[in-house]
Amino acid sequence: MNENNNGTPDIIDNSLGRELVEVLKDQLKKSKEAKFAIGYFFLSGFSLLKGDFPDNFNHTPFLKIVMGNETTYPTKEELVAGYNLRESLKQKMIEDLQKAKISEERKDQLKTLREFIANNIINVKLFDKSRLHAKLYLFLTNSGEKYSSPGLAVVGSSNFTAEGLTKNKELNVLLTSRKDVLYLNEWFDELWGESIDFREDLLKIIDYSGVLPGSPYSKIGSLVDPQRLFKYLVYNWFEGRVIDLKRDILMEFQVVGVVNAVNIVNFYHGVILADSVGLGKSFMASAVIQEFLQGKHPTWTVNNEKRPAVLLILPPSIISQWEELLIGRIDEKIKDRLLSGEKIKIPSDYFLKDEFKRLLKNSNNNKVYELYDNNGEVLGKIAFLSLGIFQNLKENELKMFAEEYDLFVIDEVHKYRNKNTNRWKNARKLQKKNGGFPNKFLLLTATPLNNSINDIFNIIRIFTDDTFASFRIKGIPITDLIKKYKDLKRELEKKDDDNIRKNLKKTAADIKQKILDEIMVLRTRKYIKEQFKNLKVNGRPLVFKDPIPYSLDYSPFYTRDYGALVSLIEKSLNKILFEYTKLYGTRFVVFEEEGIDESENNKRLIEVADLFKLLLGKRLESGIYPFETTLRRIYEKEKIFYRIFKTQIDDILDEGILRELIKNALQKAKIKKELEEIYNEYDVEEGEEDWFDRVVKILFDYAEDLKENGKQYDDMELLKLGIKKVVDNLESDLKIMDEILSKLDKLKEKEGGSYRTLGKIPKSEEDIIDIPIFCYHNDPKISALKQVIGNPSFKSEKLGDVASLNGKKIAVFTQYKDTAYYIYNNLVDWVEREIDLHTWLKDKGDRIKIGLVTGDTETSTKINYIRRFAPYANNGSEEVNRFGEIEILISTDALSEGVNLQDADAVINYDLPWNPMIIVQRVGRVNRIGNEKDVYVINYIPSDEIEVVVGVLKKLKEKIRDITLVVGKETRILSPEEEINVETFGEKIKDISKLSITDLEQYGISEDFKQFIPEGIPQEQLDEYKLLNIIQYELGYKKEDFEEVNDMGEGPYYSFIGGKDKIVSIYEFYRGKYKIMKKILSIESNGETNHETPLVFLDLIQRREKAPQKIERAIE
Repeated sequence: MNENNNGTPDIIDNSLGRELVEVLKDQLKKSKEAKFAIGYFFLSGFSLLKGDFPDNFNHTPFLKIVMGNETTYPTKEELVAGYNLRESLKQKMIEDLQKAKISEERKDQLKTLREFIANNIINVKLFDKSRLHAKLYLFLTNSGEKYSSPGLAVVGSSNFTAEGLTKNKELNVLLTSRKDVLYLNEWFDELWGESIDFREDLLKIIDYSGVLPGSPYSKIGSLVDPQRLFKYLVYNWFEGRVIDLKRDILMEFQVVGVVNAVNIVNFYHGVILADSVGLGKSFMASAVIQEFLQGKHPTWTVNNEKRPAVLLILPPSIISQWEELLIGRIDEKIKDRLLSGEKIKIPSDYFLKDEFKRLLKNSNNNKVYELYDNNGEVLGKIAFLSLGIFQNLKENELKMFAEEYDLFVIDEVHKYRNKNTNRWKNARKLQKKNGGFPNKFLLLTATPLNNSINDIFNIIRIFTDDTFASFRIKGIPITDLIKKYKDLKRELEKKDDDNIRKNLKKTAADIKQKILDEIMVLRTRKYIKEQFKNLKVNGRPLVFKDPIPYSLDYSPFYTRDYGALVSLIEKSLNKILFEYTKLYGTRFVVFEEEGIDESENNKRLIEVADLFKLLLGKRLESGIYPFETTLRRIYEKEKIFYRIFKTQIDDILDEGILRELIKNALQKAKIKKELEEIYNEYDVEEGEEDWFDRVVKILFDYAEDLKENGKQYDDMELLKLGIKKVVDNLESDLKIMDEILSKLDKLKEKEGGSYRTLGKIPKSEEDIIDIPIFCYHNDPKISALKQVIGNPSFKSEKLGDVASLNGKKIAVFTQYKDTAYYIYNNLVDWVEREIDLHTWLKDKGDRIKIGLVTGDTETSTKINYIRRFAPYANNGSEEVNRFGEIEILISTDALSEGVNLQDADAVINYDLPWNPMIIVQRVGRVNRIGNEKDVYVINYIPSDEIEVVVGVLKKLKEKIRDITLVVGKETRILSPEEEINVETFGEKIKDISKLSITDLEQYGISEDFKQFIPEGIPQEQLDEYKLLNIIQYELGYKKEDFEEVNDMGEGPYYSFIGGKDKIVSIYEFYRGKYKIMKKILSIESNGETNHETPLVFLDLIQRREKAPQKIERAIE
């Protein structure tokens, strides 16, 4: 090794014994003064401690450093734009410090550097005239000897960094000659004179970096281009859903709903999706399910190894709708392949299009699918389970589900509002896995509050434990607020007082803001219509054009015989006992009234038989035929029980024989489906008793009325007395029904001595008889329908001002399958008999252009009809070319939700549901958001039929104070306190038929719930909606445009923009490890702080500036 007189190697290349850092430390201790010229000063690489400097400093500054900025020197364009090298360097040095891994030793070295700069032991200047690429380390001993060297210098490639001083393969030479050292000293002094002071800046850089203990400043992060920061902020604000959800599936306001829903689930483990009918709750839930199964919410599963699993708990009637959304269009060929166990990619217009699916379990009310990616790897699974099955699951089955599934989706969750029911108790048992890990819940309903605030409270408790831990973390006193509201409501019921009313209103506002806004996504059609009127959907102005409603009073089409039939039904219906229902073992349905006193027993029991009377009354509203089919089915079932008990009563020797006899009758009458419908719709009283024990109690009760005074009876004799009473009641029922059915027969058309029929309703497994589709003389409802759609030249004056729909595309809705088949077959028969009058309903291929869809229609057939009826909205041109277009589509409410029928010109509500929301759903299939054409809605309103219903309701009113509990609070036709009479009931039906869809939606919301609905959509949500539109339609960004920000990490990042002198920052607020909210705040030049919405992000691209600005205010 070549060394000079000082023992320092002449060549310094960082090899062993030739490290530059050791030279620096050695020479600094010996020097009186030092001067460094370096291309860049990496503060994180400063590796000197106090002990490396002389003990005493005879000259200050002891160390002079001139630095350049060779890493980020400006281009010509940036210089023209006013590029500020000093500010750029400060930002770069802060960023370097914040990014570096600073050890405790390195912190001590930085602390030394800061202290020496502050005390002027070290002074630093910045050379900004041109690029400084030199590396000079000059050490002066100030020797007084004339010919000796005044010090030594190291010149070479090493920068003043940890790597440059120790690790990098460098090449530096040591210069010791007097001539060289003097020249370098003079060169440095000239450079020093040309440079600008950077000492104070450097102190701020170290302080602003926040890396030293006790620093008052937090990390400001990395400087990024404004446009890139815009993409980063937008991408993270919307949780990556900026372009990810296709515009042809979700509208932007639905995307905002998805973002909000996911944020709520992340914190509270559940969310209530309560958007109004027709605004796409099932689509938003499906989008969340898709994201989860595609691995976008890994924290929702207990560990990384577990594949995500979703269980949907649904009313059986809508399982097929959800299956189509999430699994795809399953025709017969695909069904066969699935049943064979094959993994296939199923065609879909909606979600999870690219995944392969395999059917693991198949039954009508319980299906399980496994999902795979293109490589055959399992992604997860989706299961569909009916509410009827779910509410009867046992404890061990519920535990298994809680472990197996991670996300539970419950549609129509308002059916779980009663905490005393099995369905509510079972839902709560899904809350956590064995180790306490919380499962996640998506709960869907358009009516979260029907009876009282308890409804919402009980729904929240499905995903919240008894301690309400998530609410407590945010400091929300949920139980106190709910109790206060209920107490004030009771006080107000007892005493009408303005102060109580004000306090109640304030408490309701607190509940809305602190509870409901936290866990519920709720936007009404009215508010979206008002608030989004200036916004766009898919790049076009957002249109909410209300349809034109007409009330169709068909009573002018009544005949004398029809009037006589209705009068007979009115007189007879309340006399029918529906005796066979007593032998279900489920005699009562439970309704819970809201009382003033909590200690009051508010349970009311209504016999299943009473509900059958209401059922028949509503069937009569729908039409003659559905009434007859329902009555005939009941008649046949009663006849089975009557024959068995009449002929075998003497064979009953003990309870065992009686049990088998009843089981035989129940099986022959196929009661299972009937019972399931009751379980799905109502809460039944069950207790712990066996069903047969309950039947025995009923028989003993009957026997009490028949016992002879003074005579002793054993149990078997009492049971036979009870059975005799059952037989007598069954016989009475059959006689009353015989009379009604005979009257119906007189209304039927005959052909060749037999009743003229139009085919049969397809017989299901639960049917015990075939019922033909009869033709009735002048059925008033069918007659009115033919007038509405027939040739307007022959329009009857009986229709009044109801619009003619001749030649228009029409969707006809009814509540009942029997009605749908009846309408369909009557219209087809009518067209075939009078084809010259209805040419628009038959195509050139002689095909009738009328379709029929019910809940029994195969999914593939349903899709075929939807595409042929609405080819424009559903890409159905291929189906139209093959099978012909459909101009009239008759459907049950199987099509009232989640289907786009926007091609249609009109909706006919052949029977009017008592729940206005169902009407909104039906019309919403046609009158979609963005529809610009006129849509007609014709609502049938009953007349004499109302008297039958009112008669039933009056009898029910004797048993239950709040009759709305039976017909449904959401009906809005009745209120608890009003008298039941034909006038008020009929008027309310007429009122509903005349309302616009927007008004109908408001009419369908309970008064209690209205106070919890926002008076407007929060500005932040509106601005999110606007921002998504701008991103996609004005800026034209695509998914790939955001790929550059995917790997940027959590930041922090910052940028500069022109315009107002203010700082804008995004803050996330945590309580412990929990993120409780995020806010955008701005600080004005006067120190005033304001809340901002995400629209402020647009400033980054609208007022972007390349020239860096002063960083001090942003940090301080």
